[in-house]
Amino acid sequence: MTHSLLKKALSEYASNVAESKVDLFSPNYVKVGKFDIRYVLYEKKNAPTLVLLNGLPQSIRMWESAWESLCQNFNILAFDVPGFGLSKAEEADMSPRQLSQLVIQVFDHFGIAKAHLVGPDVGAPITLATAINHPNRLESINIFDGPGSYPPKLSPILNAVIKSGLVRWIAKGINKKPVMKTNFITAVKDGYHSYRPTKRAIQEYYDIAFNEQSHRCAISFFGSYQKDLTWIQERLSSIKVPALITWGKLDPFVYVSNAEFLSEQLPNNKLKVFEHASHFSSEDAGEEYTQALTNWCLNEYKQTFRG
Repeated sequence: MTHSLLKKALSEYASNVAESKVDLFSPNYVKVGKFDIRYVLYEKKNAPTLVLLNGLPQSIRMWESAWESLCQNFNILAFDVPGFGLSKAEEADMSPRQLSQLVIQVFDHFGIAKAHLVGPDVGAPITLATAINHPNRLESINIFDGPGSYPPKLSPILNAVIKSGLVRWIAKGINKKPVMKTNFITAVKDGYHSYRPTKRAIQEYYDIAFNEQSHRCAISFFGSYQKDLTWIQERLSSIKVPALITWGKLDPFVYVSNAEFLSEQLPNNKLKVFEHASHFSSEDAGEEYTQALTNWCLNEYKQTFRG
């Protein structure tokens, strides 16, 4: 069943663009604390530093299409957050506040004093928690397609997972295979309006979606939302770190109204909505997104800051 699903996805949802022989995102790991962190590093001297997180149920391969463009202007570290992508974790590790501490450990490991932190999807609350707890380590943040308040404005299925311990228990147990399938299809088809992932990305997302430990970690992370998102929302107005909020207007999972709420709450922000982008808006918006992020990190974030 699952192998036929992968075959179908590779046939129907993959990009037709030929993949390069050199795979820049071939898994590479470094030990940070107790975690084996999957990462990709591009070093550019005398350039601002971008730190890119990943979404669910994706990995840092979500940055494949933007990588070449971003490398023109930035020193870049992309890494899979533990519990997501190919960085493994335990369920007890899974909350935005706990994983925000890991973000700083990764900064320290790679000698990053200060950076622009980009948090998509599940990375959004992690990024916001980092801005609250460690503002001196951030030049700015870019958050998109993920919640930053409680209760967030989500699709009915996601709402049920977040609010109900029983639903989470079922999703981890007797109903895990259908949930895994749904997550995979979201990652390769339903999360996009027009973009198509590479075959390498589809294969990797398949491995992630159907990995039982990764699945349990993701569900546990959702279980932390009531407590951690409430904590984040109470502190949004105190975040002085400049914030670029980008979003797909067509997002069917984490509604664009979340972006509007965050823009109302964060003191120093710019909101950019991509009219023809869905949930994975950085890929769907393509050059429009990379240009917005580049302009922001090279200059605009300084103009947005009001102290």
